[in-house]
Amino acid sequence: MKNTNSINRTIKMFIINILVVALVFIGFNYMRGNSQIATVGTTALNVREKPDAYSSVITQVHKEDKVTITDEKNDWYKIQTADKTVGWVPNWLLFDGTSGPYTNLTASVAKRNTELKKDNSESSEVIKTLKKNEHVNATLELNGWVRVYSDGKYGWVPSDSLIIQKNRDNKYKENQVLHVATTSAYLMSNNSTSSNKGDFLKYGATLTYLSETEDGWMKVKTKDGKTGFLNSWQVTSRKISSKEEKPGIPMPEFTVMLDPGHGGDDPGAQTNDGETLEKEVTLKTALAVRKELQSHGFNVLMTRDTDKFVSLTDIGKISSSSQANAFISFHYDSSAQANTASGTTTFYRKDSGKPLAQAINDSIANILPLENRGFGNQDYQVLRENSKPAVLLELGYINNDYDAAYIKNKNYHQKVADSVYDGLMVYIEEKSSKGAEN
Repeated sequence: MKNTNSINRTIKMFIINILVVALVFIGFNYMRGNSQIATVGTTALNVREKPDAYSSVITQVHKEDKVTITDEKNDWYKIQTADKTVGWVPNWLLFDGTSGPYTNLTASVAKRNTELKKDNSESSEVIKTLKKNEHVNATLELNGWVRVYSDGKYGWVPSDSLIIQKNRDNKYKENQVLHVATTSAYLMSNNSTSSNKGDFLKYGATLTYLSETEDGWMKVKTKDGKTGFLNSWQVTSRKISSKEEKPGIPMPEFTVMLDPGHGGDDPGAQTNDGETLEKEVTLKTALAVRKELQSHGFNVLMTRDTDKFVSLTDIGKISSSSQANAFISFHYDSSAQANTASGTTTFYRKDSGKPLAQAINDSIANILPLENRGFGNQDYQVLRENSKPAVLLELGYINNDYDAAYIKNKNYHQKVADSVYDGLMVYIEEKSSKGAEN
């Protein structure tokens, strides 16, 4: 009987131990599923109030910083930083992003004989050679290259040739003149991201340095005598030249979806000689636009990048369920009779698409060689069944021999790409400015 009781107790203890281990395992995996420690892979990354590229910037995180991911929405991660600040970052940039926002960080050169290039390209002119461990200021990352400032000169180096320094070695002096180095800067009432926002400070605004807190906040004074706090990465002692290009919204956070019209079994319209199909040139055009936008850091999505058919219903669903900030559909027009119509037209359907249509159409009118027929409201399905700001571009009449000569030319596709980029920049700047004022 004693042996039986002993065996029963042993079995019970074994079962209890198994349950405890299971509960711990389940709890551990539950926590892993709801929060994850991540290491920032991008040189700099804006943390925003909401999962939206237009939302206000709360703070920045930098390469090798540890953050906790607590939620995900529309391809944005909700994170908590080391100082308990909570905000949102794009999930496509956090781990292995190669582009980021304007910043001001001290970095050391990690490799010997690192060449400082005039542009972010291997084939670009060499300005000078940087020594290993030499300190520079990192101001912007774009497609795996970092724009740095060294001995009075700006240039580009590969991202992996720099080590971001957590502790700045350049301390400012009292009453030293500083300048705002980022696009989004509010004068804070205290040295905390949760303190009250004061004036919105424009890029390049002049400030006077007063003091610095232990956690890296700068107490500064504006030209009109207002005092407040900014983070060290938001300011620079370098004078911002009037000739220096004003940075817009950081392009890596902005997603554009491109839709090459037709495809697969749907050829669309064709040239009068039947040798060129609309589905072919819409794809070539969209690919040229993608290349151009990506060169500026944009996150680009496509409804198709090969010769396949995507239904109009699916196009609307794909766009609406994506993180896209803008949707652009590419088409080439056709008239009932050959050689009777010519030119480009831009269409939108919903009010959200009208500013985008106007900005891109203005750019098209300035850049493309064909006559511009303006922009207007049209009930196209890809525009009507789309929750994003959406436009459809008719980029010439494919059954007009004059237009077709341009339409088939890759130089024309590049001009379309330039038009789309310029129009987007106008659209984004206007929308960002309205957001900053609110």
